[in-house]
Amino acid sequence: MKLSVRVVGANTGHVDVVFIHGTGSSSEMWTKQAEELERTGYRCFLIDLRGHGETHEPEEPTDLKVHVADVLETLDESGIVFPAAFIGHSLGSLISLRIGQAHPNLTQTLLLAALPGKVYAPIATVFRHFLNGPFRNMKGTKFHEKMAWRERTLFNTPVYSLSQIVENFHDVDLFSDPFTLNCPVHLSAGRFDPVATIDQVMKAHKAMPNSTLKVFDLAGHNFMDYNTHAFNQWILEGLEKRYSPDDAHSKVPKEV
Repeated sequence: MKLSVRVVGANTGHVDVVFIHGTGSSSEMWTKQAEELERTGYRCFLIDLRGHGETHEPEEPTDLKVHVADVLETLDESGIVFPAAFIGHSLGSLISLRIGQAHPNLTQTLLLAALPGKVYAPIATVFRHFLNGPFRNMKGTKFHEKMAWRERTLFNTPVYSLSQIVENFHDVDLFSDPFTLNCPVHLSAGRFDPVATIDQVMKAHKAMPNSTLKVFDLAGHNFMDYNTHAFNQWILEGLEKRYSPDDAHSKVPKEV
């Protein structure tokens, strides 16, 4: 399925950059990052996943393989130059990681924010109850229209899209198989993220020989919203960094 994709910037010789948002979000979350990268000469491809942003919801079973296929089909017709850099948040980081594992020829660098290595059962249960109760009730009102952008965007996402994510990702466990990646991987995490917990992200970092890790202190799941400058710097440093074997785990997690 072809997704909605917005291209920001022109090809100036830098690596092309793909942005993939997380659950209940949209490509709009990356606006400040795309503006920064455009100023520094990068061309950005901002994707809306099924049922998110400008992409419609076909109401088909949707697991990680489907999301990966959607992204690749969309990029195949976008004019992007591969290998590209993939930047993902939460669900978007899972999709980016899978692309890097299955299609190393397409990926130069992975920048994974809030990578959920394993979704804990209580988190999935709480979100399932939220969808079946408060979420459905509030969607029938206009109350959510007065909320901040993230909350408003979540409530504008179809119930089907969100329920497919709950049902297909509640048993995610990245550590069931060894990581096989040929490109550098840069991880970032919020110290108090309840979804992509800091211990899980650090475990992923230790399991990825080509990885670095940056920790945002006093931050939760959407740490890029209120650490914009530092997050943008993390992206630029990751795009400009060239990996060598001596770099493995050389980055001590920095706090903001």
